[in-house]
Amino acid sequence: MPVQPAKAARKLSQRNKPMLIISNCLTDIVDEGCLKVCNSIIRRIKKKHPETSIITYERDSELSDMHLQVNKLLLNKKLLSAVRKSQDSILYLPFPAKTIATAMRIFVLSLFARKKLSVFMILKAPFGKAAKMFLRLSKAELVVLSKDAESFYSDIVPRSKVRYLKTGVDVNKFTPVDENTKNNLKEKLGLNPQKPVILHVGHLKQGRNVPQLLKISSKYQVVLITSTLTKDEQDSDLRRQLEEKNVRIIDSYLPAIEEIYQASDLYFFPVVQMGNCIDVPLSCMEAAACNIPVITTDFGEMSEFRGKQGFSFIDSFDEESLNELIAEALSSDRVRTREAVLDYHWDNAVKILTTD
Repeated sequence: MPVQPAKAARKLSQRNKPMLIISNCLTDIVDEGCLKVCNSIIRRIKKKHPETSIITYERDSELSDMHLQVNKLLLNKKLLSAVRKSQDSILYLPFPAKTIATAMRIFVLSLFARKKLSVFMILKAPFGKAAKMFLRLSKAELVVLSKDAESFYSDIVPRSKVRYLKTGVDVNKFTPVDENTKNNLKEKLGLNPQKPVILHVGHLKQGRNVPQLLKISSKYQVVLITSTLTKDEQDSDLRRQLEEKNVRIIDSYLPAIEEIYQASDLYFFPVVQMGNCIDVPLSCMEAAACNIPVITTDFGEMSEFRGKQGFSFIDSFDEESLNELIAEALSSDRVRTREAVLDYHWDNAVKILTTD
C-alpha cells in the first residue's frame, strides 16, 4: 500500500528532527584538522537546521546557544540537565584529549542521554584497558572518518556501535584550474611558473615525517604550509634544515588557501605514525579535489584510494625511489583524483547526520 502524503510528511519530519550538539571545537580561528572537521560539520548543520541547539565549553563561538565552564568529566549541572531533557539526538564533537579522559566523558554523557548519542572520533589513538571499558559501557555510537578507524574501534566496541562516515572536503571551494590559471597563481604566490611545485600542508614537526621533504630533488619547488597558531610546537632544527634545502615555508595566514593547492603540481603526504594526523587527512582531500596528483602513505583513509587514478603510494622512503615516484606522478596524464573524493563533500555528511 502506498504511503499517504500526510504519513509521508510525518515520517520525513521525524527523520529531520533537530539535534543537540556539544563541542569544545567551535572557534572563529580554524587552523587545525580536528577543529576544521568539527567547525565544517557544525556550521553546516546549523545553517541547514537553525533550530539545532549548540552547547560549547572551553572554546566559544557566536553559534553557541549556551557556553559553560565544565570539569574534566563534563560534570556540570546545566550541561547534564540539558542532555537529560533533550528530546533530540545528541552529537558530541570533542577535541581529542587523553584517551581515558575522552572515554570517561563519553560514558558520562551516555548515562544522561535519553536519545541517540553519536560521538565523532576524529583522531585514532591507543586506548588502555580502562578507556576501552568506559567505551564499551557507554551507549554511544562512535562516528569514525576512515575504514581503518572503523576496524580499529570495532576491536574495542561492537561493530554495530561504530559508524563510518565519508567526509573531509568542500568540493565547491577546492576545484581544478587550467594551466594558465595555475601559472598565474604561481606568480601571485611568488613561485616559479617554470618549475613543478610539490606541496605539503601540516605541522612542522618530526612526528609528521616532514624530514622526507629534504629528499625531494632540487629541480622541484617544495612548499610547506604550516600552522599559524602552533609555532611553539615547531621543530626549530628541522625548520633550519628545510630552509637550507630551499624549502619554501609559509606559516602566515592565507585567506584563499585553495590557491596554493591550485598552484601546485603534486601533493606529498609522508605521515606514518598514528596520532600525528586525523584519520582523514584533509590536506590530501583538498589537493585531490583540485585534481592534482597525490603521493601518500597508507595512513588512515588514504588506503581507500589505492588503485584510483592519480594516487601513488610510498613503498619506500629511499631518496631515489621517492624522486622516481614523483617524476612518474608528474608525467602521468591519467589524473582523476577529484572524482575519487567527490563523495567526501561536507554537505553529504551533514545530510546523512541530519536525516537519520
